[in-house]
Amino acid sequence: MRHSNAALLAGLLVLTLWLGGAAAQSDGTRIYLPLIVQERQRGVSTNLEADAATHLGGAQADSGGGVGVTSDGSIVFGGTLPGYETRQVLIAGTGGTLLVFDSSGREVRASFRVGDSINDMETSAEDETVICGHFGVLALDRFFARRWQGDDGEGQRCAIGSGGTVAVLVGGETFVYNRAGTTLGRWSVGGGTANDIAVDATKQQVIVTGFVQVSGNLQIPFIRAFSYDGTLRWKSYDFAAGTPNLGSADTRGERIAIGRDGKLYFAGSINGGTGVSIFTRDPKDTSKSASDRTVVTDKYTDAFNVGSVKMLWYARFNSENGELELAQSLLTRRSGDRGNSIAAAAITADSDGTVYIAGSAAAFIANRDQTSVAGIAPGVYSGSDAYVLVVSPDFTQRYSWVTFTGASGNGGANAVAVRNGRAALAATLNSGAFITHNAIQPLPGGDKDAYLVVWR
Repeated sequence: MRHSNAALLAGLLVLTLWLGGAAAQSDGTRIYLPLIVQERQRGVSTNLEADAATHLGGAQADSGGGVGVTSDGSIVFGGTLPGYETRQVLIAGTGGTLLVFDSSGREVRASFRVGDSINDMETSAEDETVICGHFGVLALDRFFARRWQGDDGEGQRCAIGSGGTVAVLVGGETFVYNRAGTTLGRWSVGGGTANDIAVDATKQQVIVTGFVQVSGNLQIPFIRAFSYDGTLRWKSYDFAAGTPNLGSADTRGERIAIGRDGKLYFAGSINGGTGVSIFTRDPKDTSKSASDRTVVTDKYTDAFNVGSVKMLWYARFNSENGELELAQSLLTRRSGDRGNSIAAAAITADSDGTVYIAGSAAAFIANRDQTSVAGIAPGVYSGSDAYVLVVSPDFTQRYSWVTFTGASGNGGANAVAVRNGRAALAATLNSGAFITHNAIQPLPGGDKDAYLVVWR
């Protein structure tokens, strides 16, 4: 009997999905079957074609805080730059700095002082911006004019939805404001430690993630969705102590965001392997496995030979009810394929569901020495690589996974944003230098430095 090439490819894809992307031989060696058909190879590159990559900062300690992309492609950067002379003052202070670049990231169009420091920022679909820091929270209109300020304590994380609704994390409390700055709600996130917040304006809810210490030696994550007045609508994970199948590895919710596609994106950490964590279970019912929604493609998404390193697990959820749609593990590899640590400081997605993750990675990301930024290869690993990872909507292909380490450099990415294929990343350099290209500041200023990279 003859089989067409299309039928053979279809059969191979079905078999690969059924096997979870990897098959183990009798000697324990893993074989990764080709999960991607030829069409999905489009857009895959080992080189990040940056329009610009630049240091930002002077002799004092600088840092990246947040980044956004507006509807016309302009890049909005928020961070702490004590020596930077801004053209306008929104809130008096010494270091909080908001910069507006052109779409290439090569020209600063506007600059603003915003207090002493900026912890986080986000730009909405209507190009409104929210910024938070020691000063509380500041909302700006699409022309970066001051709309209102809330002073309810230091804002650690903040988010803005369509319609101008703003949510801010202040310790264990959430504050929600409408476009005019009127308080819609103030409420506690409940037990545990809150790490991040998102506004889902289409469903008029605020979603918070973090973790709970359920016993003396176990942490588990939570995702909780609240109406604007603080009424709990749904939760995922967040199980009580003693619930079966909680696993033995500490797990936390680290970052959360509503993507441009309206879906909920989550980045969690695992101290140990995925297989001994709660992330192997359904977030609503620990008696059910999540393996049918977990994509495994290679040794960087298959958590074997892990030990006690801190690795990543990221996922897409239905924001209406917190149901898990798709998930994937992520770790780096040392010699002998020993697992190593990687952390996420940001996650988001474009309108087609392409996922963007940024943070810091220990040695080594996949094919590190074969990757490049603007054609420039990374330098010597020196303790922590700032990275960005771009993943296909079905989680089966890494479009890009690169580090920004220069000849040598230590640091981590703080934020990533994308709109219609244009992306920007903010990072903090601890030592050495990052890769620069078409830079307004090619060399570090001294001490810690902020950093910005823009690409399509």
